[in-house]
Amino acid sequence: MDVKIAFLNGDLDEEVYIKQPKGFVMPGNEHKVCKLVKSLYGLKQAPKQWHQKFDEVVLSSGFLLNQSDKCVYSKFDSSGKGVIICLYVDDMLIFGTDQNQVDKTKKFLSSKFSMKDMGEADVILGIKIKRENKGIVITQSHYIEKILKKFNREDCSPVSTPMDPVEKLKPNTGKPVDQLEYSRAIGCLMYAMTSTRPDIAYAVGRLSRFTSNPSRQHWQAITRVFKYLKGTMNYGLSYMGYPSVLEGYSDASWINHVEDSSSTSGWVFLLGGGAISWASKKQTCITGSTMESEFVALAAAGKEAEWLRNLIHEIPIWPKPIAPISIRCDSAPTMAKAYSQIYNGKSRTR
Repeated sequence: MDVKIAFLNGDLDEEVYIKQPKGFVMPGNEHKVCKLVKSLYGLKQAPKQWHQKFDEVVLSSGFLLNQSDKCVYSKFDSSGKGVIICLYVDDMLIFGTDQNQVDKTKKFLSSKFSMKDMGEADVILGIKIKRENKGIVITQSHYIEKILKKFNREDCSPVSTPMDPVEKLKPNTGKPVDQLEYSRAIGCLMYAMTSTRPDIAYAVGRLSRFTSNPSRQHWQAITRVFKYLKGTMNYGLSYMGYPSVLEGYSDASWINHVEDSSSTSGWVFLLGGGAISWASKKQTCITGSTMESEFVALAAAGKEAEWLRNLIHEIPIWPKPIAPISIRCDSAPTMAKAYSQIYNGKSRTR
């Protein structure tokens, strides 16, 4: 469902005045201003006031707020029937264990706000939802097609990998090459990366570090990502509902960027047969060994695991107690050190 003119539903806590709009100036009272009685688009507080209003309305009708993600609401009865609402500004997904509960929720929301019923979910926030016999698949093939066209790469020849592992990207010492266009390309790729394409996370993360001063080399690397997407346009994430146990994988790349001596952390969490959370990020601290960089990556993955556990713990239909989350690491020294009881403050592995 979609909320029409969502921001106009917000209530103002402050007194806000505006100049009389052009074409609606009252003759004889040109020096006067208008006092707003409701939130308007363009106000800094408009998004916050809209969310506050939605929050009050939904919570007052018996919905419970998920404390890990304040845009997820759930309402279940003693028999286990109920609905979950996921809100993104003015777009919402409604899940239910029972069609009657879903219809009742839609009717309730329509009585409180001016709503548009979009029917069964097939596209949400640029993500396509495909239903298959065994589960669902989410893809962004139409979005990728759109960005390839936008950057005139629709006729490029596909490649099998998003990045050349041999090529070392270096900071540009000369003048930037199409800096604004480079920023736009990175922004478009990032949306695909965060939504459905964990396979380009490392490449986009590396290339985004040169946004302020891109060179021809960086443009060649970004073109390679476009070429990879061209050949893998229909790749998506498939969820079969099994296994229903959350598990994670963590890894690190130790100081592979000579220019700033920083390592890269990477992790992915799987649930129901597909990835639900992933990241490839530059580490904020400088590590002295491969083992240390692996521990930094594991710590970051551990934080994400805790957040995901808290998120699903507050979903009423999730089986309790929640199974322990395993995070897998492929570094033998790191595993040995984690299980070792000995620590002298100087342990280091090169």
